[in-house]
Amino acid sequence: MAQLNNIRTVSLPSFGKLPLADDPGTFSPSGVKREHKAGRLAEDGGFTETSTPATLELNLNLSGGMDFVGLNDLKNEDVTVRLADGHVHLLSQAFVTEVVQVGDGASKVTITSNTSEQIG
Repeated sequence: MAQLNNIRTVSLPSFGKLPLADDPGTFSPSGVKREHKAGRLAEDGGFTETSTPATLELNLNLSGGMDFVGLNDLKNEDVTVRLADGHVHLLSQAFVTEVVQVGDGASKVTITSNTSEQIG
């Protein structure tokens, strides 16, 4: 049976490894979005491209002493995402886009980067 791929770890230089919940969340690498543009004839059509940022939506276990205020202020940080299949992605100059909320010990954080690259 094949192993299903998911997020294994997320590391930040200023925080170290983030405490991921049982369902760690989702990762979308940067890329391009293509939109069809019709022409007068079918063969005259084409497409346009717009860039899309990398997005990391994480579910966290907020352990005691975790600096969630510092996590809210995260910007210009290189974030490393390791997947279960061994691939490693780097989100350069990443920043938090949604405020981390404190609740029942669990929280969500959204990290975005204009570019990401597979480094391993």
